Amino acid sequence: MFAPNIWIEFLSLLLFVIIWVSYAVFARRAAKHRQSLSSVMVIYRIDWMKHLLQRENRILDASLMGNIEKSISFFASTTLFVIAGALTALTSARSIYEIIQLVPWVWPQTMDIIQLKVVTIIVILIYAFFKFTWALRQFSFASVMIGAAPNHNDTRATEEMKRVFAVNAGKLIDQAGHNLNAGMRSYYFALAVVGWFIHPLLFIAVTLIVVAILYRREFKSRSLRSLADGLEMSQYYLDNQELKFNKYGRK
Repeated sequence: MFAPNIWIEFLSLLLFVIIWVSYAVFARRAAKHRQSLSSVMVIYRIDWMKHLLQRENRILDASLMGNIEKSISFFASTTLFVIAGALTALTSARSIYEIIQLVPWVWPQTMDIIQLKVVTIIVILIYAFFKFTWALRQFSFASVMIGAAPNHNDTRATEEMKRVFAVNAGKLIDQAGHNLNAGMRSYYFALAVVGWFIHPLLFIAVTLIVVAILYRREFKSRSLRSLADGLEMSQYYLDNQELKFNKYGRK
């Protein structure tokens, strides 16, 4: 049986979804007009592929790809374990309900509401799992491209062919990076749902805090400044004037 204030619970869930989707859309579009981790990393990835074509020994590149794939496999397998734990929590919803009843300052909830909140976490984790596994497949596609890359002394491969290869391989790795980022972002928002078990307003407050953390790391972090300062050594960056940024956006 739902509580009389059920509309507050669903409104908080709706706001949560709107905030998450809005930030994802904002981050994607903002990266096209200003410096962000996404806009900077794609340049480094394309430059990586350009340098790969100049190397005779590509063991380093294969090792780097292998390490990235291992880390994504870790996230994907861990997500399955967390989903299993969340399913166990769903079957123990009554125990959670009884514990909540003992805490006087927790928002009053019913069994149905608690189950809804646990299901929300499960749905987020399933979404993260799909993102991680798709990122893993995309990195495996990129590994195949690296294996098929022309040798540095192959006279049949023109400079234009090498440029096109480097751009496409770099963008494929970048797409995989976006999916990895989306999966990790899901973990942040899943943690925000924990606040929902205490109070809907806390749920929204923690969600906004998560967005602030993500925004700072994506657009204002020291890591971004270090990466951006290193772009002056990137040949792809120097060759493409439309990629250049100042602190206010594109030049």
